[in-house]
Amino acid sequence: MVRVAVPGRTPPYGLAYVDLDDGPRILAHVADSRSADDDPIVRVAPGARVQLAGATELGDVLVTVLVDATGGGPR
Repeated sequence: MVRVAVPGRTPPYGLAYVDLDDGPRILAHVADSRSADDDPIVRVAPGARVQLAGATELGDVLVTVLVDATGGGPR
């Protein structure tokens, strides 16, 4: 969870490093990482699988959490 103000982005927002199946690692925004009162609602566990969900309004890569490494859902 990033809580530092950056031009064009309102904190807090979720970011995660994602290792793609083909090898490269990317930095992506995590979809639905904030609740209405800005409390974090999605925590991405190491090893969790994510799916490309598109892009943010600013063109940043956006992912959604599928399951964690133990086969459970988002945390």
